[in-house]
Amino acid sequence: MKYRTLGRTGLRVSEIGFGAWAIGGNSYGTTRDEDSRDALAAAWEHGVNFFDTADIYGEGHSEELIGKFLKDRRAEAVIATKVGWDFYHGGHKKNFNLDYIRFAVDQSLKRLQTDFIDLYQLHNPTLEMIEAGEVFGVLDELKEAGKIRFYGVSIYTPGEAMAAIRKGKVDALQLIFNLIDQRPVLEVFPEAERHQIGIVVREPLACGILTGKYTAESRFPKNDHRNRWDGERMTKDFQKIGKIQAILKTPRLTLARAALEFILSFETVGVAVPGAKTRAQVLENLLATEDPKLRIEEISVLRNLYEREPLFQSGFFRN
Repeated sequence: MKYRTLGRTGLRVSEIGFGAWAIGGNSYGTTRDEDSRDALAAAWEHGVNFFDTADIYGEGHSEELIGKFLKDRRAEAVIATKVGWDFYHGGHKKNFNLDYIRFAVDQSLKRLQTDFIDLYQLHNPTLEMIEAGEVFGVLDELKEAGKIRFYGVSIYTPGEAMAAIRKGKVDALQLIFNLIDQRPVLEVFPEAERHQIGIVVREPLACGILTGKYTAESRFPKNDHRNRWDGERMTKDFQKIGKIQAILKTPRLTLARAALEFILSFETVGVAVPGAKTRAQVLENLLATEDPKLRIEEISVLRNLYEREPLFQSGFFRN
């Protein structure tokens, strides 16, 4: 495993982390806790020390699994979680009320079986909320109380990322970046690097679309959030994938491996957090750091897709 420093936090993190959305059990189809624990063990055995979750994942179940697994390993682990989706008061709704955040962090600490959270992230706040900045006051309060070490925001758009950078408060940005959505490269990455803000890459495999397992005709079960995706989205994404595969006509590596290696070719990236439900998926993800095979010339061509191909400048969707 290779490690990087996550911006100004100084945290040394494995460049491939563990994305724990799927093991929550209610967003990527059916899961078994036995498999989830085995996946966590596989990651740990191979040097993964960064675990990214959220309280909403399985309504706390993902945090509970991570808390139990890391209980005796806490000093060596970096735990990141998120707040903003309120599932405590009926249904699921956005809630960034300051008192709610104070309440939610304590619930996360209990489930994670820890006294502190290394990186506490606002879970997809609006641009207006980021620009207003009031919410950062309660995060400073939690930092002073020792409940969190650092804080950041998980965002959708480059505009939201730039607003967070301008506020000068966040230690890290969690953003979408992958082969079919390269928007952060031109503006966000240089500014994040200039301000020493850590970059956590979410959806590095585009919610599984870049694993090579699916086609434009694929459909997902009701307990999989991707069942909301319409035909337009699938068509647009797989048009992009077709162009990517035309560049990567090689038996040296899979599409998924190329996708992760591409992300890691950017020094600004601190950690990428692909999801995994099984040991086999973890081990596949880790090949990108343990035995990279993507060539410099291939990386260059893939990097140019966003600026050169109009197709790659459209079709961006919120999950």
